[in-house]
Amino acid sequence: MGLSTVVPVRGMPSLAALLERLAAAGLPTSLLMVDNSLVSSKVPPPSTWRDARLKTAAGTVTLKREAAGISVTVFGNADEALQAAQSLIAQILAQI
Repeated sequence: MGLSTVVPVRGMPSLAALLERLAAAGLPTSLLMVDNSLVSSKVPPPSTWRDARLKTAAGTVTLKREAAGISVTVFGNADEALQAAQSLIAQILAQI
């Protein structure tokens, strides 16, 4: 069971823009998986996606497109650092 926050969005958020903004905000993040496929850091993120796994220093955060927006999910036992990362990711997604 996870802890989720749903962020209303106005279209398809760019994973590349999200990663750039997270790095600028002090949360360097890498993309692990997109749509259940591993991705290489050498390949640009796809422009369309349904779900993505982000790796932060605090742990993994899952993004999933839903009818109401993008759910930002961490494991239910996430520590304070991972919950802070989840919150920052949600805030930045809301701005994209």
